[in-house]
Amino acid sequence: MAEGSVSRSDETKSRARPAAKRRTRRRRGRSIMATLLIGFVVVASAVIWRRSYGITQARQIADLDRHLVQLEAERGRLSALIRDESSRTQLGPLVQQLGMRVPDDRQVRSVSR
Repeated sequence: MAEGSVSRSDETKSRARPAAKRRTRRRRGRSIMATLLIGFVVVASAVIWRRSYGITQARQIADLDRHLVQLEAERGRLSALIRDESSRTQLGPLVQQLGMRVPDDRQVRSVSR
């Protein structure tokens, strides 16, 4: 009897092992595919997020460039206004209205900016 029980358990073990191997192989294949699919979705999401972020940054840079051009134009306009208002032709009448003495030409020194 001992021999018969040993042979039955050996047969059961030999039959059980291939079935278990088949199940693990199927599960491994499914888990690998699931992992690959999840990895693809994560990578695709990262690429889409990066592109969206880049587009947003490009818009902000374009807005800042436009604002910079406007500020440079304003600086040029203000420089021209200061230059015009500080000329002797503009300051002469104002000096006389305030009762200040107007210097003659040899007392005036022109300093370039």
